[in-house]
Amino acid sequence: MEEVIFALSSPPPPAPLVLLRLDGTAATARFLELVVESSPRRAEGLLPRVPRRVNLTWDADAPPTPAVAVVWKRGSSWTGNEGVEVALPGTPAILDGILARLEQVGARPATPGEFTRRAFLNGRIDLSRAESVAALIEAEDRTAVAAVRRVLEGEMARQIGSSAAELLEVLAMLEAGLDFSEQEVESPGSEQARVLLQPILADLDQMLGTRSSGAVAGAIPRILLWGRPNAGKSSLLNALTGEALAIVDAAAGTTTDAVRGLLAESGREVEILDLPGDREAQGEVESRALERARDVIDADDPIVWVIDGSRDAAEIEQERESLPEEWRCRVWPVLTQCDRERFVDAQFLPEASRVSSESGEGIDALRQHLLAWSARSAGQQRSGAMRFNARQWHLVSTCRDRLSTAIVEADAGPELLVEDLKDALRHLEEVTGESTPEDVLDLIFSRFCLGK
Repeated sequence: MEEVIFALSSPPPPAPLVLLRLDGTAATARFLELVVESSPRRAEGLLPRVPRRVNLTWDADAPPTPAVAVVWKRGSSWTGNEGVEVALPGTPAILDGILARLEQVGARPATPGEFTRRAFLNGRIDLSRAESVAALIEAEDRTAVAAVRRVLEGEMARQIGSSAAELLEVLAMLEAGLDFSEQEVESPGSEQARVLLQPILADLDQMLGTRSSGAVAGAIPRILLWGRPNAGKSSLLNALTGEALAIVDAAAGTTTDAVRGLLAESGREVEILDLPGDREAQGEVESRALERARDVIDADDPIVWVIDGSRDAAEIEQERESLPEEWRCRVWPVLTQCDRERFVDAQFLPEASRVSSESGEGIDALRQHLLAWSARSAGQQRSGAMRFNARQWHLVSTCRDRLSTAIVEADAGPELLVEDLKDALRHLEEVTGESTPEDVLDLIFSRFCLGK
């Protein structure tokens, strides 16, 4: 039994018309308490999905107000419950009277996000689609709306579901080998497990690569680190985040896959993505990694062009000339290794940040610049972009990192591998709400506006 709730699903009055929603068991019966005798009094008088004009009492000393009502049977409404939608005059006094009468007959005002929460709990939408309702309201332009709608229409849930199903299949094979080892059920070895898990990791990377860079509330802006091999991108990522996230080595081409970090300060968060260096691929795996990096950088995120400042200025100028024209409006140059004795002249690229990841010189100033820059660079979405919010990005990114660790450490044995994969799967399931704690649901839906 769902108690009957009500709320406006349109902007508040004054307005020519407002839309009022009722939801819950016996919503039609509660609504009919307001319908005057001259209108259909019995539930059969209001046919499902058929708009019907009625007259509603709102004040004992005033004539009834005309309205148009549509009844939804249980199972056919957006929430899955019985419901009523009413269009009526947006006069404040009339609306206040109608709302007061609804409370008198046993309905109550809805809490923020309660309609969407009911749709989620009734299995009408997954949690990622539920959250996109709030994001859609706050979308700042048409392309942002398109990115949110991809989530609202289930694109994120489908991709998450596919990766989760593949991950669960590998888990089942590993656990079967552990549980039935005496019955000669063979568990996948570490190399076979890697072969099975690599495509899932690639799918998650591709999914994270399609995130949009807009400034919708809760979305995390993204900045890309790009440049030639050994320009200092990995060292710069570690210095900016204060964590040893990327492997640093004198050999060029150490980074073969994107490495993610997070800048967080004064309540603001920015994702930093260290991409493989701009080079010729050596082998199929590296070729795929560089191709994915190119897909990411061809989007619309701000790009930090990382340059080894100890190189010859003419070489750097030649590299600048080779930058694609469509990138240049979103590129910020950063000259690294400014603590070296051999460093470009101060007059060269005067707009560039000058930093040393080893000594820390210029790092704090660059961090502040990037936080401010990302706030100004809302960006537009390319086709295929999806709007992640902070919670979704954190969960998918953490799953991806857990899976990557599991692949690297697969030789430690199937027992540890199973635990790592269970942790990765749990993070994926929290995106769609299959294993989301109740207190997290409370926090998510409390941020919605009334009537949604």
